[in-house]
Amino acid sequence: MIRTFGGLGLLATCLTGGSAFAQWTGTTCGWGADDCNRCVPDAVAAVNGLRDHGDVLGFFPIGDPVTLFNHWQGLQRLPGAGGRYLAVSHSGTNKAFTVVEMGSRNTEGARFRSNRLEPGVSYPATPPPGSDRAVTDAWFWDMSYTHSGGMQASGNILAVPLESSPSGGNGRVVFYDMASPWSPVRLPMSQSGQTASVGTASLAKLSDGRFLLILGRANANDLEFYRSTDVDPRSAATGFVSLDNWNEGELRSTIGDWEFGNYQNLDLVTQCDGTLFLAGTHLNSYNGEDWIDLFRLTEEYGQAVITKVARKHLYCGYPSPGYDSGTNRQCNLDAAGGVYVDPWGQLIVYGTEHDNDGPNGSVKMMEFRSIFPNPGCDSDINRAFVELYDDSNFSDRGLMIDYPDYWKEDYSNFASIEGFNDKTSAVRYCLPHGWRARLYEHAGFGGSYRELNGRGSLNLNNVSFGDKTSSVRFLYLGY
Repeated sequence: MIRTFGGLGLLATCLTGGSAFAQWTGTTCGWGADDCNRCVPDAVAAVNGLRDHGDVLGFFPIGDPVTLFNHWQGLQRLPGAGGRYLAVSHSGTNKAFTVVEMGSRNTEGARFRSNRLEPGVSYPATPPPGSDRAVTDAWFWDMSYTHSGGMQASGNILAVPLESSPSGGNGRVVFYDMASPWSPVRLPMSQSGQTASVGTASLAKLSDGRFLLILGRANANDLEFYRSTDVDPRSAATGFVSLDNWNEGELRSTIGDWEFGNYQNLDLVTQCDGTLFLAGTHLNSYNGEDWIDLFRLTEEYGQAVITKVARKHLYCGYPSPGYDSGTNRQCNLDAAGGVYVDPWGQLIVYGTEHDNDGPNGSVKMMEFRSIFPNPGCDSDINRAFVELYDDSNFSDRGLMIDYPDYWKEDYSNFASIEGFNDKTSAVRYCLPHGWRARLYEHAGFGGSYRELNGRGSLNLNNVSFGDKTSSVRFLYLGY
């Protein structure tokens, strides 16, 4: 028996010379391409290699009526204008999303790094710079929906799912051109879901130039697959044809974990060999843990096959002096979340809190990056870093010291930085030739020290320097 999709069976596809496989493979492109995303060399390694504790960030909203129940829903970092902009959606209004300009951050598409560094002030109490703020809203005046969910951008094309229409009817996905992020342009194409529930939208450019669109309903436990009818997402004639419906009961696994969570966000990720993956962020309601799960997307006889291939526990709590690690949440992956691939093919995960509980009315968020996050760190001092770990197995909390941010904290005395005095048990580092980083036993760069050069990871307990670091500085020695 041949299962059909979009009115045509696999046999019809073969007879007309089409390729069913092309419907399930992504295309590769450079970072900043107009309508597709940078690929990752190895998606499983990218998820497994994420640092489980993120870097704290934040932004200021535009008076959004965001609460615990009408909360932030989806987040996408946009490649336009140097990657400094975010699209962030929330429920409870007829607003599709808010555009945030991270004005204090880099314009090369690299990781943002923390924007909440201030000497003598703990991260939870430090607000972001005023230049990191919401700058405009995108509305959908012609529709009565009040819930905008987990989004995805493919290059400058942003897919936004809408549901909860007071007048009834099915949910739908609408599209925006984000080439100029501060001025979103609504595109004529859209796609209705099969039910009133459309909580997530996943979008990726395929190897044949068309687009794969996945709609998630019922907490993304049911997925609807569509393919665009044209390669031009800005054409008014472009629509979508149905490919398949998938239910979590069909899940396969290579890691012995058969759970398909209630995902707030599901993003398509293209591996550089064309393989497509789905990355889902969520919070486990039973134990309060935040996770990213990775699934490989393939096809058999025209049907979607989803196989769980990786998972990573991410920590949104950030322990600091006077703050409990369980309640000091900087993000919640049941709120807005999303993945981003930087110009070097590194996967970065973002998450926000539910509402606006940050310092001075800001929105707290976190950036989860790889354990060696700065390509070029062994040749450019402005990409150099030292990360100190509380535990000798490179887990638990850390203190990330990026060279460009060295002057934003008082690293001459760790007693004033997140209670990290005499806590360092392990270190990861990357420095260009001629540069050193010294970990000192005492504050003020005094006492014995451990010198680091080049690139590496070191368990300090193995060199009799565990739980001793009280200050650190970078030095250029020229040899």
